[in-house]
Amino acid sequence: MNARRQDAERRERAPAPLTTEVTHTTSLETLLAAPCPDFPVLPGVCVLEYLRASAEATLPAPGLRWRAVDRVRFLGAVFPGEELTVGLTWQRSGEDEWTSLATASTVRGTAATARLRYVGEADR
Repeated sequence: MNARRQDAERRERAPAPLTTEVTHTTSLETLLAAPCPDFPVLPGVCVLEYLRASAEATLPAPGLRWRAVDRVRFLGAVFPGEELTVGLTWQRSGEDEWTSLATASTVRGTAATARLRYVGEADR
């Protein structure tokens, strides 16, 4: 069998990505608001935590645990009290490994994107 045919068969067997969406109302702890009291902005690490929490609420398989943030890009501000919608697309990336492509958006557009990697029992 030639390599081109093998690649085509592998793509046909690959499961379709799983997609889901979670919406949060953001909050800002008093301690985090102190540096910019006139212009409170949700820190990037808090946006990343919303992405991680959303991913863990929608895991595609039981027993998965967070392994790494492979990539994150912050593209816009998120203000306290705003709705933050997290879109997640899950893809199997190994025998016991899944990758979530996560996007956080507000009414103004995309605020952040990240690639989160989760592994099962065998890869710990």
